[in-house]
Amino acid sequence: MVVKHPEQGDEVNGKALCDELRKVLKLHATGTVCFFHEGTAMVNARIGYANAFKELDRELSERVTEVVCAIPGPIPRMMLYTVATLSKRPWSIFRTRSEAEMHMRMRGYSASDYREPSSGSVDLRLPASS
Repeated sequence: MVVKHPEQGDEVNGKALCDELRKVLKLHATGTVCFFHEGTAMVNARIGYANAFKELDRELSERVTEVVCAIPGPIPRMMLYTVATLSKRPWSIFRTRSEAEMHMRMRGYSASDYREPSSGSVDLRLPASS
């Protein structure tokens, strides 16, 4: 699941984005998910933004297999490391989208699995049925 982060992350848009993730995942009540956090345009993240994602991480820990992030900004990365250290799942954090995409390809994901959605939104790609 691709999560496109806004330029400025605060408590309000963090909660809204996490609520959107919950809603999308509720529609697909079974199966696991890999999160791809696309935050290359993110400039700032406040503690409330990180707290929203910490809560989401706790709620979804049984469904998440891995979290991959592309976030170059120093403040958003610091908030990201805070969330990652408390997580039960592995997090791979990269400075560029191309590094994160290479990691995803090495893990067996198709490039269409992590196409970029619009800013501040989510995009769920379900694996094709066999």
